Amino acid sequence: MATVVLALELISVFVLTLAVLHQYGNWRTQHPIVTVAVFVAWYFSFLIIFIVPMDVSSTLYQQCLNPLGLHNTSEEHFNVTSLSPNIIKNVTVVMNFEYNETVEASVVLDCEAPWSYVDPRVLPKLWLILYWTCQFLTWFLLPLMQSYAMAGEFSVGGKLLASLKRNAIYYGTYLLIFGILLIYLATRPGVHLSGSKLYTLLVTASNTWGLFLLILLLGYGLVEIPRGIFKRSNLSYQLAYTQFKLAKVSVEKAEADEEIADIFSEIRKMVPQLNERHHLRKCLDVMISKCPDDIQQSLTNPPAGRTSDRSGNVTSGIVPTESSLAFLHKRMIASIHRQFRASSTWIALLEEGFELEDCIRNQSNIDRTFRPTFPVSHGRLYTKFCNPKLEWIWKCLLRQWVLKFVAVVMVIVTLMVVWSECTFFVVRPVLSIFANFVDLASAHKQYFHVEVASFFIIAFLALCTYRTVFKIRVFNYYHVAPRHQTDENTLIFCGALLCRLTPPMVLNFLGLIHMDSHIIKQQTAETAFTRIMGHMDVLPIISDGFNVYFPMLIVVLCLATYFRLGSRFLNFVGFQQFIGDDEMAVDLVNEGRELMQRERRKRLRSEETKSRRENLLQLVNNTSNFGRVSRYTRNPLSGKGTRDSQNDPSYHYRKFENEEATVASDFAASSRTQLRDTESRMSNDPVTLDLSNDLHSTDRNYQTTSSSYEVGSLSNHRHPPRNLFDDV
Repeated sequence: MATVVLALELISVFVLTLAVLHQYGNWRTQHPIVTVAVFVAWYFSFLIIFIVPMDVSSTLYQQCLNPLGLHNTSEEHFNVTSLSPNIIKNVTVVMNFEYNETVEASVVLDCEAPWSYVDPRVLPKLWLILYWTCQFLTWFLLPLMQSYAMAGEFSVGGKLLASLKRNAIYYGTYLLIFGILLIYLATRPGVHLSGSKLYTLLVTASNTWGLFLLILLLGYGLVEIPRGIFKRSNLSYQLAYTQFKLAKVSVEKAEADEEIADIFSEIRKMVPQLNERHHLRKCLDVMISKCPDDIQQSLTNPPAGRTSDRSGNVTSGIVPTESSLAFLHKRMIASIHRQFRASSTWIALLEEGFELEDCIRNQSNIDRTFRPTFPVSHGRLYTKFCNPKLEWIWKCLLRQWVLKFVAVVMVIVTLMVVWSECTFFVVRPVLSIFANFVDLASAHKQYFHVEVASFFIIAFLALCTYRTVFKIRVFNYYHVAPRHQTDENTLIFCGALLCRLTPPMVLNFLGLIHMDSHIIKQQTAETAFTRIMGHMDVLPIISDGFNVYFPMLIVVLCLATYFRLGSRFLNFVGFQQFIGDDEMAVDLVNEGRELMQRERRKRLRSEETKSRRENLLQLVNNTSNFGRVSRYTRNPLSGKGTRDSQNDPSYHYRKFENEEATVASDFAASSRTQLRDTESRMSNDPVTLDLSNDLHSTDRNYQTTSSSYEVGSLSNHRHPPRNLFDDV
């Protein structure tokens, strides 16, 4: 049974990782090495979260079998675990200590093995593989791959050298922490360095850096995620926020288009300077190959005004160098990703804004049927199990209450996490709420409940932390975007963060449930994960200070997030944030509403044009089929074509041509008249132009959320950037 459970967990996490990677990445355009490395980093990080509850229940079961906690025994001790069936009762244990003292204890055991109990030798080996693979990825492979992907050099050696230089500061911070701890350990009297202590020191330096990041991200996610879910239940607020983001993305999109146009202009100037015989022509061809097809055609056919002679001497302009080409190539890679991400985000925000407007408009439908403004193509599952009435019930009625309920539950769990983080080191009495849950379940030998409670606790911590990792944005360097819009640099950086945050998160979780004896200062059973990680007793400043009291800082971070101090500071220094009482935010909301109106008008015009074109094509096809049948009329008596003018094929052909031309002209005239009437009606009808009054009556607190239901058109999807490793 335990083998089946472990196999199911491995498969489930595998499928979950594939789904998440498919949502954010694009394996068709990414390099296979990047896809595999990011998948392994995410898979091992998620797998640690799923296996920790099994480790906790197995440890409590071992503690039940050995309640006295006697570990240092001679070879004559009676091994209870070797005789442990599913249920052990009335066992007399005789243990012999190393001090030749015999202790007899009559222990009444009622220990039922957990449903997921595995061999005690399996989990330590599994933890060794998972932990050190994550450490290798986060501290060595992924940072090099990240810098390698963004390097502008044109050779493997040049890219590796640039990657090492770029990671010098990154590795320097880790080496600085390790050096400080090493000096502190060496200067302590009576302490001798050994291999095990250096091992512990290495793990301590990594976990210290990871715990610092963990508390920062967790403090933000514990407050922002429940608040964001609750605000999503307010459609008018969410529409205003979407319009705000749409206005900001439009500026980013314009800047990205302008920047990439400048880069293409610089490349165009270099084409006549670097002819086919020039030694830097290969570097220029690599840059040209990453341009769009229309730009490539214009670059491969340069104007005749700038030429070079056969010897390779440039007749005009400044000859570029390899370093200048590498710098321009690096800018080009970043600009292409930025332009692609801005365009994709623009399309996604438009879709979200149109859907929110449809939800607000359909709330007043008497027949409770959801009618979208634009036709939406659904899959077979939707058409089979859903219909417009069920869609209206979910989007206009149930979804708001479900989101509010989920937000309230998450707020309660957040308060429990904050309380437990501030009190987990108190043993008498036990103040940690999560420790009480686990102790109560283990006292009644309910190991399944222990696993369920442990899974939900650590899953909530992981959700708040990982969600913050996927949501934060560091200028244009790091930005995780859904719908396959995340670039390779961000995916690699995200994988490195997950590998770095997961081990300290597990250690923090074990401290919350009082399963780390060296934090609570009380003898208890040790998990296999703790034995692999080692204890920080060699560094009291870390084990007794940082690991215990630094998590209390989460209270300050939660309060700062609740009052939005960070957003207000960014808004003060010039980075516009969505704050309701800010005038700049109101202006951006109004600008986003106008952009949505414009795009809606374009889309409606496009839909009308497409519909007219299909109708005209169908009419022409039907008329043509009729003409082919009636064109060759034969005399039913003789079977031959008559010489009567009305039965003459040429007569019917000319008649069909005239009728077809008349129908086409009448249809075109009616179409122009209908188009003029539609545009006149759209420009004069206040209901069609603006539904601000309806939205204002829905929620007076957000007057800026009114929007029109006119036509709009989504920009054409641009092709994602080409593979970054194609030039190697």
